[in-house]
Amino acid sequence: MNQFNMDQIGRKISNLRREQNMTQMELADKLGISFQAVSNWERGNTMPDISKLPELAEIFHVTTDELLGEASGGLVRSAAKGEMEQYMEVNSVTVEEFVQVASLLSTVQAEAGFEKLTEQKTQLKLSDIEDILPFLGSDMVDELALKYMDSPEGDDLEDIARYASGPVLKQIAEKLLAEGKNIEDIARYLSTEDVDRAVLSYMETANWGYLEDIARYASGSVMEQAAEKLVAEGKNIEDIARFLSGECVNRLARSYIEAANWGHLEDIARFLSSDVLEEIADRLAGTGQYGKLEDFLRFLAPETVDRLARKAYEEKGLGTVEDFMKFLSQETRQEIARKEYGKNGLRNMEDIARFLDKEFLTGLAKETLEKEGIKGISPIARYLDQEMLIQFVREKYL
Repeated sequence: MNQFNMDQIGRKISNLRREQNMTQMELADKLGISFQAVSNWERGNTMPDISKLPELAEIFHVTTDELLGEASGGLVRSAAKGEMEQYMEVNSVTVEEFVQVASLLSTVQAEAGFEKLTEQKTQLKLSDIEDILPFLGSDMVDELALKYMDSPEGDDLEDIARYASGPVLKQIAEKLLAEGKNIEDIARYLSTEDVDRAVLSYMETANWGYLEDIARYASGSVMEQAAEKLVAEGKNIEDIARFLSGECVNRLARSYIEAANWGHLEDIARFLSSDVLEEIADRLAGTGQYGKLEDFLRFLAPETVDRLARKAYEEKGLGTVEDFMKFLSQETRQEIARKEYGKNGLRNMEDIARFLDKEFLTGLAKETLEKEGIKGISPIARYLDQEMLIQFVREKYL
């Protein structure tokens, strides 16, 4: 059942105010509130606090029942008269009904009503009361947090954590850690020191999977300790790299370089400086591992990619360069293509033709047609201008 109709009550307040020939500002002054609050009541956006209802009724020379109207439920009407507890002694109230009224109550009233509600509903779950929590005092919220911490819902305390005190949250976190559980749901409400303790605890128990979930709330120094331990054990720091300083990630990357742990380096490449990326690229190129370079090309400076592609071509040939092509400047593409054309004509160009400028490719095709005829351009024919080909054939053979 709806406990009140804000539109209806708003219209009632507006009508009664005008009957008294009173402006919104004058009514606001009598109540010691802003005229915007009165405007919101009359538009049905908000409801007056329960404590204001008797005062409003007196100003308008009506009863609170007349002010609230017939559509208002018994809980609201009794609260307006200061008789909510007595009402709840003899009437069953649902959680939904109490939630509707809670926003109108003072903290003391809300807590008294909630205690009555828990007497009626002895098996309330945390999910049942989450909408009531904002209206309760911190001491009562702390009591509830500790109660639910030991319940089956103890792993899902995020809704209550935002209202609980620091000491109670710390107690909850310690319990979760002792049980080897994730504190992710409450980490944002903990102090940095408490989150740091959790990180250190997970490090001790090698519970690395939880680190990413709380890393954003931990201090940089503690996350650096965790990252150093991961690297020392040959593990991947990808999941926490974005929470580390650039200097730290670069330093740890050099450990991966020394260990030739290229897979882990690829995972953190986007966090690395250009100097470290070039160091990786030169190490791979220096050992002829051009295939592994593909994973790093998109992170390298264009001039570095061009330089490595030229080196790869000279050492390994055209097949090695295909992976580089989409990252190369047009100048370098044409330079490599021209060298390959000089050695082998167009026969090996099919895989790189799509990356070449059409005008440049057309020039190579014309040269080949002159030397080898139509058969010579077959590897790249689909990338050529068809009208140009037809015109050339007509001129040459027809």
